Amino acid sequence: MTYYRIFEETRISEGTEYEAYGVAAFNESCELVAVAPDITSVREKAHSLARLCERHNLSPCHLNDVAEDFIISDRY
Repeated sequence: MTYYRIFEETRISEGTEYEAYGVAAFNESCELVAVAPDITSVREKAHSLARLCERHNLSPCHLNDVAEDFIISDRY
């Protein structure tokens, strides 16, 4: 089983500071196995993505692809 959790970090883009949320994947031993940073600036959206990954038992090797699709689809 893989567990997905969100994390927050402060980023800077073009001199402007902003809060970004990403998703991290952990294995059953609580070891970090994958990270997708700076997915969104909306906490609830990151949380929804993490829940979706867990619900569908997403393999951590696919986290970055799913995060990229999420970012692209969120722009439209």
